[in-house]
Amino acid sequence: MRIRFIMPLALLLSFMLFACQQADNNAQPKMAVVDMARVMRDSELGKAGVKFLESLQGDMQTKLNDIQQRLEANPKDAEAQKELQAVYMAAQQRMQVEQQNVVNLLYDTIQRVINTYRTEKGYTVIISTEAAAAFDSKSDVTNEVLELVNKQKIDFKPVSPEAAAAPEAAAPKTEAPKADAPKDDKAAKAKK
Repeated sequence: MRIRFIMPLALLLSFMLFACQQADNNAQPKMAVVDMARVMRDSELGKAGVKFLESLQGDMQTKLNDIQQRLEANPKDAEAQKELQAVYMAAQQRMQVEQQNVVNLLYDTIQRVINTYRTEKGYTVIISTEAAAAFDSKSDVTNEVLELVNKQKIDFKPVSPEAAAAPEAAAPKTEAPKADAPKDDKAAKAKK
């Protein structure tokens, strides 16, 4: 009689254990990794961004070469020396702004694609391969993300001169309150 009682109980316990294991497996977050640097570099958008920047750099280099030729013809031309320095500095600043703009456009587009992909495929988390200490190559979704990014379009345009000057204009505004803050602290202490 004991065997009849123990067998159904053991069978019931094994089903319950199997059910608990299935629930645990379903509770595991679904994770993937993506090589962001590869997507930025190898995508059609990334290549288009590089071409855009190269064309801007070529235009700026032409201007610098013209001034350099004038200086070679007349090395004592102080105005040409000042112009060369000013154009060079402006070109460097502009290229920094343009590079940042291209990177921001690429990153925003890639991030949007990854978020959509994550939602559609049911992933809980997709992290960058650079942030992962180790991962199974089966969890790498870089190729799929790269295909989706290649279907996107970005119209790279030069940053307007006003927008390029905006970071310079904003910098003194952020520095001024820092300088005023200690004065306010002194005034507040004096009132006490």
